[in-house]
Amino acid sequence: MNPVLLCLDSGTTSVKAAAFDGQGRLLARTERPNGALHRDGLRVEQDMAQTRAEALSVLRDCAVQLAGHVAGKIAGLVVTGQGDGLWPVNGSGQPVGRALTWLDGRARELAAGMGPALDAVQAATGSRPTAASASLQLLWLQRNDPARYARIALALRLKEWLFLSLTGRALAEPSVLLPVWGDWRSGALAPTVSDTLGLSRGTELLPELAAVGAARAGLSAEAAQATGLPQGLPVLLGPGDVQSTLIGLGLGSRQGVARASIFGTSAIHACLLDDPAAMPQAPAGAMIQQFVLGPGYLCFHPCFNGATLLHHLSRRFADLPAAPAPEYSALILHPFLEPGGERAPWTDPHASGALFGLGAATTPSQIAWAGREALAFVTRASHAMMGAPDGALSLGGGLAGDGHFAQFLATLTGCTVQRSPGSHAGLRGLAAIGARFLLDAPDPAAWIGDPEQSLAPEPGPVAAYADCKYRLFSALLDAATPFWEPLSALRTKAEELMETP
Repeated sequence: MNPVLLCLDSGTTSVKAAAFDGQGRLLARTERPNGALHRDGLRVEQDMAQTRAEALSVLRDCAVQLAGHVAGKIAGLVVTGQGDGLWPVNGSGQPVGRALTWLDGRARELAAGMGPALDAVQAATGSRPTAASASLQLLWLQRNDPARYARIALALRLKEWLFLSLTGRALAEPSVLLPVWGDWRSGALAPTVSDTLGLSRGTELLPELAAVGAARAGLSAEAAQATGLPQGLPVLLGPGDVQSTLIGLGLGSRQGVARASIFGTSAIHACLLDDPAAMPQAPAGAMIQQFVLGPGYLCFHPCFNGATLLHHLSRRFADLPAAPAPEYSALILHPFLEPGGERAPWTDPHASGALFGLGAATTPSQIAWAGREALAFVTRASHAMMGAPDGALSLGGGLAGDGHFAQFLATLTGCTVQRSPGSHAGLRGLAAIGARFLLDAPDPAAWIGDPEQSLAPEPGPVAAYADCKYRLFSALLDAATPFWEPLSALRTKAEELMETP
């Protein structure tokens, strides 16, 4: 009998579910926009009850698609979601207010004023806390909303909240937990994090820790009734959405892929290394996770500013084309528009955007294309800092559908770029993980598949233009960085003036 794997991925933009058979064929897929996200300046929160309802809804829709069409038995459900943020619950497992998402910027000022403490945490864990980290978000609550902080019994991430909602059990796995609360080198928690940051409660708020593969429980009666899936169905807690998507893009799972970049709400640039200590540069915002499908470590730069840069630009400049052909110009854009500043490869809560070379003859198409060039420049910088090995760069996220961007990225980086815009990489990565641990199928190739297109670098004038502009981008960034903090202080003064009656 052909087994069926269900996969659930609750992201910042949308909530998705899919079903695959034992040969990796996609049998059913559902998706709905994330309607639980609330943006209000620095406050970027998510309604936890609505998030749970949306996850149950897409699973129910997927189960309806499968009914009567699948002869195989459903072998299990694999779950992932946004990797960072704080999803607090009380002793009864109910939400303590809205979740603080990874985009929430309220802890930005804490990050800006705790340099020595953050240095000490980075020395202990290998990763530096940012405004997206649960540790600093807990500290912000402790200082600014102590009554709410006192009601928290467990500090979860989104995927752990969904796992609790589906099974009634609170579990975590180490790949996303250790960069904040432990040490990737030893695999152990580091209680010193709480003491160093001044948290009265930290690691004691974490759920039980189990390895990927062992972090599983049966589907509860309530969740079974809500989804139409069988009670007791094995539910596997996968790694974070970043690692799931990177696996789905072929990193560590497709021959010849040495690095990958995801352009969703955020941008993630990653490679797989045997020894992360050998990286040429390790920016404070870099993260390291144990690879769940085999030996080695995923090293990646999680940027706050990804493809949403293009959305922000379109809101501020009229008539920007949605998918422009290349419009080469002297415009150079620094793509730091999110309220939390930037996390990696430049780690600064005060990071802000800039546009150089603007003139009376500047066109909307040039601005739109400069935004894409900026994202490509950050990609090149990130992979150079990590010392990514030679090989293809697999491209994922919404911008994988933009062939002009993919070709420019190939030319700029000198790498063959593989693009699979319709592959549902995160869901396929989850299926490969589920196949490994639920079906005992160690070869992920069937679930990952081949890329839809491979683009080689183009030599000639465009390559020379791209290299020259990248060097100017970097030089201007070095010059602008010292002004980020004064600009942030000026912004605060301006906001206070505008609020004064």
